[in-house]
Amino acid sequence: MKRARFFIWLGPATVALVLAGIVAWFLNRPATTDCGTETPANHEIRATEVVVQPWFGKHHVYGIFRIPNRYTPRMNTATMTVRGLDHHFVVDGRRREQHVAAVFAGPEHYLLRGYVPTRTAVWSLINGRFGDLRHPCNWTLVLLERSR
Repeated sequence: MKRARFFIWLGPATVALVLAGIVAWFLNRPATTDCGTETPANHEIRATEVVVQPWFGKHHVYGIFRIPNRYTPRMNTATMTVRGLDHHFVVDGRRREQHVAAVFAGPEHYLLRGYVPTRTAVWSLINGRFGDLRHPCNWTLVLLERSR
């Protein structure tokens, strides 16, 4: 009787361990693209740091950008792109911060967060592009002058 109970639980436990191993493998895959030495254009800013934790829910996938004060939210609009994703994300520039996570803005700068929807991050995990999402060099903020 005890032996039968053991074998009943052995199957689901094995499946759970295999699934946990597959998820860990997907999370730790390296990036598919190399950042290299390419430099962004004048109106493009690379992310200083990236937070990618979609398992915590909404608003846990974002890039932190250090913006010079000369780019004010009243004069410029910001669009964010992430290499490997076919979307452009609009960044709300009204919320200017001096400190986000462990990043400080420094003199003559402020910080902006650019969010990626959680479902997009999970989709990149399923497609094997999660490593690209975790590298700050793949996140670019494009600042455009507003039309008057």
